[in-house]
Amino acid sequence: MDKKDVCCTALFSEFTFQDIRVATPPDRKGVYVIRVRREGEPIEDILLEVGRVIERLAWPAVGEKMLDRVGRLRRVGECPVVYIGSAGAQRGSRNTLRGRYKEFGGRHTAMFPLWVLVYFGWDLEYGWLEEEEPARVEAELKERYREIHGGRLPALVNR
Repeated sequence: MDKKDVCCTALFSEFTFQDIRVATPPDRKGVYVIRVRREGEPIEDILLEVGRVIERLAWPAVGEKMLDRVGRLRRVGECPVVYIGSAGAQRGSRNTLRGRYKEFGGRHTAMFPLWVLVYFGWDLEYGWLEEEEPARVEAELKERYREIHGGRLPALVNR
C-alpha cells in the first residue's frame, strides 16, 4: 500500500508532489511538505547501520549532530508526512520553495535523515503550495496536523 493514501493526506490535497530526488519546485515563497510514498528497509535496521558508520567516523562533533537528526527517524510511524516547513516566511526573506529544496543538499535540518531514508530504499516526495503568507499557513497546517495526531508533529519536525 502506498503510504500517501492514509491519514492526514487531505491536508495537502492542493499541493504539487514530485519525487524528492528530482523535484522542480518554483522560485516562489510558500509551504512545503515531505512525505513517504513507499517504505524501504525497517527503521531499526537503518539506525543500526547508520550507527556503525557514525562510530567509524570517530568524529564526535559530526557524530552527535548526525545522531540527533537521524535519531528522529524513530518517530516515523503510520503517517506518511515526515516534515512540514515554509519558505519566504520572514519579512523581507528572499528564500523560496526552490531554495529550501536545494538546502536538502547541504544545510537543511532534515537532510541527514532524508538522505538515509533514500539510501535505504524509501521513496519520498517533496510537495509544495505557493502561498503569500507562508508562516501563517505553515502554523495552520502544523496545528491541524497536531489535532489529527494527538498533539504530535511530523517525525522530523521539532517545533
